[in-house]
Amino acid sequence: MNFKKFIKIVSLTVVVCMIILIGVNTASYIITSNVSTSESATEKVKGNHINFLILATDKGGLLTDTIMFASFDKNRKLINIMSLPRDTRVQTKNGGHVKLNAIYGLGKEGKRQDYVIEKVNEILGLPIHYYLVVDPAGFRNVIDILGGVEIDVPMRMYYYDPTQNLKIDLQKGLQVLDGKKAEQFCRFRSGYASADLGRIDAQQMFIKELFKQKLKPKYILKAKSIFKEISENIDTNIKLGDITKFIPILNAMTSDGIETYTLPGEARMYGDASFYSYDREEIDALISEKFLNEVEEDEE
Repeated sequence: MNFKKFIKIVSLTVVVCMIILIGVNTASYIITSNVSTSESATEKVKGNHINFLILATDKGGLLTDTIMFASFDKNRKLINIMSLPRDTRVQTKNGGHVKLNAIYGLGKEGKRQDYVIEKVNEILGLPIHYYLVVDPAGFRNVIDILGGVEIDVPMRMYYYDPTQNLKIDLQKGLQVLDGKKAEQFCRFRSGYASADLGRIDAQQMFIKELFKQKLKPKYILKAKSIFKEISENIDTNIKLGDITKFIPILNAMTSDGIETYTLPGEARMYGDASFYSYDREEIDALISEKFLNEVEEDEE
């Protein structure tokens, strides 16, 4: 395999690895819905940004417990990733309010992602060109193919829930995590004071380490195996002809080429239910400065 072809494969792998990574919130699931064609998802890419919506459903297939918006800035060779907490409060079409992770299940069967795209667009005000949903088994397999990822686990991570057939058991300290342990690391939340926000921070750190350690020429021999694995475990509207658009992403894959953010807001009680209430003003400022790279000029 020549290096040019390798770059194309790794470029798509970069995007898909982000998708696969997000899927580790759930123990296991199978995506059964077909990819639909929505107006916003298939919008022609214009300007300097390529935007992705990354979703992972729960075991039942109706909740998206992890939602990420990733935007590639072609000019700055930078990837910005915005994590949207699953408890984010949004309004439904009938005027009620639910958590963002429930929107997928409320969408039209076969086109459930369209409703999530609509709501994320309302929150961020940015177009979504591509969406991706993946089987988390693909994540575990890719990490194993790459020989694991070295992570400094910040605390003893232990959690057991027999009702979910879930067991997380990791020791504190620097270690190489294989696919199974990497899934546990990215899924763990009970030990963080901020719960889901703590897990988001861990996932974002894992993304940076994954790219920093693995996107190197020495992995050229593994590219074909990785590509085969991800192609069998992903549902997306990305076509083969779109891959060339992702080639420049490879240049951004350094510790300085990825910026991660969490949707601005705070947890609040609405009646007896706890929601994450997003801050409209702070979101607009963050999007303008970091995602659109708009710098206000000083008034004369």
